Amino acid sequence: IQYMSLSSHFTSEKCQGMGAEFFNGQPVSELISQLLRAEPYPNSRYGAQCGQQLAGGNSSVMGIDNICELAARLLFSTIEWVRNIPYFPDLPVSEQVALLRLSWSELFILNAAQSALPLHTAPLLAAAGFHSSPMPADRVVSFMDQVRVFQDQVDKLTRLQVDSAEYSCLKAIALFSPGES
Repeated sequence: IQYMSLSSHFTSEKCQGMGAEFFNGQPVSELISQLLRAEPYPNSRYGAQCGQQLAGGNSSVMGIDNICELAARLLFSTIEWVRNIPYFPDLPVSEQVALLRLSWSELFILNAAQSALPLHTAPLLAAAGFHSSPMPADRVVSFMDQVRVFQDQVDKLTRLQVDSAEYSCLKAIALFSPGES
């Protein structure tokens, strides 16, 4: 498939000589500059909106509508990003869809961490409707495990203090190297 060669091209171009552009005072390659320019929103946009929503409400727990809206925005920002990165728009639509299907969960986690969303287990569990529509015990356990894994991955990325250029590179690697993450 054509995207395998793109992964190799991305890696080799990233490792070649540095371009004249700078990020945080450091020179970056043209490819990294293009990845950064493709970012649809500033890093703090979602975190700031979420904070405003929590501050405006009577509760410290986000409602399911807010969580679903933020998740949808993350997914839409991923689509906007891939439409603007080098090489992806040149692929046949069937390969674009295949790449997104194989990498959406990694891209979602990276975008959630990059956006500094205050997603914590308690609001997610509350939003899942455990109080209003109980789930079978095995489904609750599975859901809680998935939420925990998601939160752990986001927390690890946050602790690493990954910058925008690094997030852009990680997302490109996740997109163009499906199944190798």
